[in-house]
Amino acid sequence: MDNYDNFFGNPGDYGHTPIYHTPDPVDPNDNKKGKNFAVITVLFVVIAVIMCIAIVANVVVLAGMKAQVSQDYADSMTDALREEYLKAIEEYLDGREITEDVIAQIEENVIKELTTSAAVVAGTKTVYSTVQIVARGEKSTSYGSGFLITATDAEGNTARYVVTNAHVVLETVSETSSSGGSGFPWGSGGTITTTYGFQVRENITCSLMNGASGDYTLSVIPGGCGSYLEYIDNTSKPVSDDYKTKPDLAVLKFVGDEPDEEEYPSLNIATEGADYGDGVAIVGYPSAGGTPSVDARLSLSSGIISATAHTLTGWGYGTFYQTDSAINGGNSGGPMVNNKNEVVGIVESKITYENIENIGYAVTSMTLIEFLAGAGLTPVTV
Repeated sequence: MDNYDNFFGNPGDYGHTPIYHTPDPVDPNDNKKGKNFAVITVLFVVIAVIMCIAIVANVVVLAGMKAQVSQDYADSMTDALREEYLKAIEEYLDGREITEDVIAQIEENVIKELTTSAAVVAGTKTVYSTVQIVARGEKSTSYGSGFLITATDAEGNTARYVVTNAHVVLETVSETSSSGGSGFPWGSGGTITTTYGFQVRENITCSLMNGASGDYTLSVIPGGCGSYLEYIDNTSKPVSDDYKTKPDLAVLKFVGDEPDEEEYPSLNIATEGADYGDGVAIVGYPSAGGTPSVDARLSLSSGIISATAHTLTGWGYGTFYQTDSAINGGNSGGPMVNNKNEVVGIVESKITYENIENIGYAVTSMTLIEFLAGAGLTPVTV
């Protein structure tokens, strides 16, 4: 920004104010001197008028810049305490000849940013970046949520991707084998072994704004699918131990057409951790039991961070936020955002034990950034 220090001069001195000197006495009988005096006088007057016009013009320019200066500075503010914001404003304006009404407008814009709730931001922005995912597999169909991001790969190519949970796009498969003794004719002496594992569902699509965007085809990128904890036959034995080293996350690319970037923008990923009591909002497509119905529409819930980033031994790799925001089947993989429309977490699940309410979990943005790096992707700030 241009520096307008001393634009109008300092109190008590001349600054850029026109200075008028009293001319030396002139001999009235000297016509030549009289003519010179007249010319000089006119010249001084012209110069004075020009300088006055210049000052007025600059005042008008400054007045016209008030709104832009205010907005630009408000947009550049960092997430800090209210007092730190106001201190930053004072430091920024120190030495600048900016009027009190401009300063007041700047402070008003900044405080407005601070007090805007995550729910309001999510309702006006995040909803356009949240997708509904339908993943059809060999044996089952899964319904979940996700969101758009922009990232650069190892070759420097920038593209748009969809982030969701691994459990939205994976399905459990089993393989049965037998070995040992002949056992004819009774079939005795042999053993039957069943091996369980995961595979990516074959047909994955997504849509935005309750299907208004149309359907888009997705595929999991190489190295872009983690793992999750799932039990077989209600036993305590998990399907796979991969959940101990891989988070319940997946990143997918578009195959063919993709959503319009202006109408359906990407979300930024928060690089700083959330704190106790921070307001958050969750956007997704919840439905009873994760099965779509006429009620499975784009929905928003809000709450706070009730526990900061921590590990959960029985929930898998990475760190999690605890929140009191409403989470239901179908919310899995959706974004949990702050009041700056940044993704602070990826919705995971909730505790469903009897007499326990309002305890849900989201994978932290720090774990997501780590996961993306492992897949060769660096998030781009949009």
